[in-house]
Amino acid sequence: MNSLRCTNCHTEVVPGEGWCRNCGARLSFSQPGPSPSAGGSNQWTGSGIPAIPEYGLPRAASSVGYNAGFGQEGGVWRDGDTLVMAKIARLPDRCIKCGLPTNGSHLRKKLAWHHPALALLILAGVLIYLIVALIVRKTAVVEISLCEDHIRKHRIAVIGSWLIFLLGIVFMILAISAESLGTAGFGMLLLFASAIGAATWARVVHVKKIDDYYVWLRGVDESFLSTLPSVYENR
Repeated sequence: MNSLRCTNCHTEVVPGEGWCRNCGARLSFSQPGPSPSAGGSNQWTGSGIPAIPEYGLPRAASSVGYNAGFGQEGGVWRDGDTLVMAKIARLPDRCIKCGLPTNGSHLRKKLAWHHPALALLILAGVLIYLIVALIVRKTAVVEISLCEDHIRKHRIAVIGSWLIFLLGIVFMILAISAESLGTAGFGMLLLFASAIGAATWARVVHVKKIDDYYVWLRGVDESFLSTLPSVYENR
């Protein structure tokens, strides 16, 4: 009996599976006639759109362009105060911070995430933690919809954080040359403030989770979320 294979990546698939386990393509029986279990050289065809192995696929996905390949408004949902989007989806042209039209203005960001439990590896050594985190982390490049005003505010926050950091380095150098504990303490305070600023003031969104196909984001204004379909709609 000839095996069934995904036409997208040619991986052997089990009759009745909805998604290719290798490439994530959606599978459908491509030829009329005998059922998949009856044998033959039939193949399963894939749309090239991945499933959501852990999160589950919302029934509302097809109504917003999921099966059409994620148009501008497709592949993006809300889950309470969290934005859920496919990695290959594009956010609507509305600012995620105020809901106003962006007129095509976007901020390209490379996002990264790893499970928070990995932070426990710091107890074994910072270097070990950094190596493991770099290996297992999930990444995504997202075109974040921001109006020009919020892009300007973000750039000011980034520049401000860097200036505070550099100022902290200067005070640390001065502290070493002058052997001044007070100057060193002030330099450390500036370095700490720059880290806090980068993590809060300069951060556009908070990454809740990233898997192989999807991104979960927080820090999105309700005016933007209210325009999205619920991930649980019609489930």
